[in-house]
Amino acid sequence: NLLERVNRELAADFDLDQWRHLAIYNSSAGRIEMHLISEIDQFVHLDEQKFHIRRGEKIITEFSYKYAPEEFAALAGKAGFEFVRMWSDDARLFGVLYFTCSRDR
Repeated sequence: NLLERVNRELAADFDLDQWRHLAIYNSSAGRIEMHLISEIDQFVHLDEQKFHIRRGEKIITEFSYKYAPEEFAALAGKAGFEFVRMWSDDARLFGVLYFTCSRDR
C-alpha cells in the first residue's frame, strides 16, 4: 500500500483505515487511473508540513496505460525495438511481447 510506505519511509501519519481505493478506466486516454479517496476530513503530517484532506478528496496514485499489441509494437518500434513474437491468453486481454533491439545503441 502506497500510504503505508509513505508512513514508513517518510514518517508521515496517514490513517490507513480512512481511505478507499478507486480504479477507473479512462477509455479516451487508454488507461486505468488509480485513486485513494479519503473517507473523512483529516490532517496528515509530513516533515514540517500539515495537510488538510477533506472527505471525498482523491490522491492519484497511478496511471496504467493499456495498449493493443499492435499499438505497443509501433511504440516500441519508434524506440528502436523490433517485434518478434507475442504470447497471450485466448481473449488477448493479457500478453507477453518479445522484442529485439533493431538499432545500434
